[in-house]
Amino acid sequence: MNSLPRYAFILVLGLGCAGTLATANSQTKPPGKPPGASISGRVTVNGKGKGGIAVGLRTSDYSFSQSAVYKTTTDPGGNYRITDAPPGNYQVAPMAPSFVVSDPDSSVPRGGKSLVLAEGENVEGINFSLVRGGVITGKVTSADGRPVVEERITAMFADPLNPGRPSITPGSSTQTDDRGIYRLYGLAPGRYKIYVGQSDEGSYVIVNRGRPAYERVFYPGVTNSNEAKIIELEEGGEATNIDITVGESIPGFAASGLIVDGETDRPLADIRFGLQSIVSERNSPMIGIVSVSNSRGEFRFENITPGKYAILIYPQPNSDGRSDPVPFEVVDQDVTGLVVRTSKGASVSGIVVLEGTSNKTAIAKLSQFRLQAFVRSEGNNGSGQFSTIGPDGSFRLGGLQAGLANFSLGAIDRSQLTGFSISRVERDDVVQARGLEIRAAEQISGVKIVVSYGNSVVRGVVKFENGPPPPNARVTARLVKPGDSWPSNLRPEEVDARGHFVLEGIAAGSYELQVSAFIPGSRTKQPSVSQPITVIEGGVTEVEVVIDLKPAPGPSPNP
Repeated sequence: MNSLPRYAFILVLGLGCAGTLATANSQTKPPGKPPGASISGRVTVNGKGKGGIAVGLRTSDYSFSQSAVYKTTTDPGGNYRITDAPPGNYQVAPMAPSFVVSDPDSSVPRGGKSLVLAEGENVEGINFSLVRGGVITGKVTSADGRPVVEERITAMFADPLNPGRPSITPGSSTQTDDRGIYRLYGLAPGRYKIYVGQSDEGSYVIVNRGRPAYERVFYPGVTNSNEAKIIELEEGGEATNIDITVGESIPGFAASGLIVDGETDRPLADIRFGLQSIVSERNSPMIGIVSVSNSRGEFRFENITPGKYAILIYPQPNSDGRSDPVPFEVVDQDVTGLVVRTSKGASVSGIVVLEGTSNKTAIAKLSQFRLQAFVRSEGNNGSGQFSTIGPDGSFRLGGLQAGLANFSLGAIDRSQLTGFSISRVERDDVVQARGLEIRAAEQISGVKIVVSYGNSVVRGVVKFENGPPPPNARVTARLVKPGDSWPSNLRPEEVDARGHFVLEGIAAGSYELQVSAFIPGSRTKQPSVSQPITVIEGGVTEVEVVIDLKPAPGPSPNP
């Protein structure tokens, strides 16, 4: 069997069109390192090329706050070129804090553009038009005139947002210095409201903070956002003396207690737990703090602001112990005597099998992954647990709550998961289409997790009729197995700024290719295309999709 890639070319003619054309051929490629891709373009300011601007290329899996994978600088004419990038999904953006992109793609940080790069591809014309960002400066003081140090201050858009546009953008948040002075820079032209302190929605909570916390105050010193004074910034403009005086600091209190075995009341040491802020039944974010009980089973949180909370036990490896959240409320004093009692949770054991391949490398790699279960139930945010996968494919998940469990594969390096997906879950030879139902403390054995492996690629281009999509549109492509009762593990991939997409690690077979354009705020039916395709083993299937953006009658899923 020829091990070199084979290519299937499929033309999708448009909405509702079922016609396809497929051919296959093999291509010989020289041995050695695959040729890298290159990206080039021009950066301009007020229509003129701008030299000395850094341009970064980074993979789509990380935020632009981290270092770019590839970086270059524009020449005196504003031209840049990045070379030798391996195939993959990327985002490219200028890295110029004092400037902003004049017409940004709101789906990519810092006004960048998404790119899907093929092996050896030469991408040209990725241009950026910049304008100088605005600046807002001021001082934050307490009621007695003292500077408020290291306090977060934020600029938010004052006008109703365009759908898909974030209320807070890069550069719109900073901290005051040791004099209480702040400087926000690199702001896009627009109308802003400035505030400092804790949001009254309760989604921002101070824990274990060594300095006072403050209620949210808007410039010029009001707590109601509707009464905030609006700062108008023109291109490159500066607003000064935007000073804010905060009110009394929010008192902080302690919460302490004990984690014990629910059957013996024996204190449990080294139990990982976290704090949850209870905002509403459907929106209760975890606070970014995790700790462990001490040798006596004790725990303690310092400097918690008033509000409703819950203590949560994290899944304990190789343990059947679990607990329900323990709620409490901080009002005006310390909370003591909290007791978290563990109990025996449910368990699921069985075997993970790999089907549809004799690839020895893939079979060996499976035991390096972990099996993850996430269990949801009515009125509960859900909880997760994971298990290693033995050399024989065996697994055991303990400490599970009652509810409906769905499974996924995990790895420290997610790129290692490419090609692997869970195709179905069986209990007593019956496919669990909606997920595995678990009763309280139930011990389930004999579960079979069937994993498929694929080494094929679907590479496509989306062309748009009746205009390009708006900058805030999000276009995705995904594959779905027709008639497959188990929810697909093949996550949708973004279509890049050029209309390109790539789906990797696909098993050979027949699929429905679904391309959808999600346009936030649209009151018409979202445009989409669905077309059957056939993926060949070890090959590259190339697809061209035409999607019509003309508004169609029908309700929109957007509010």
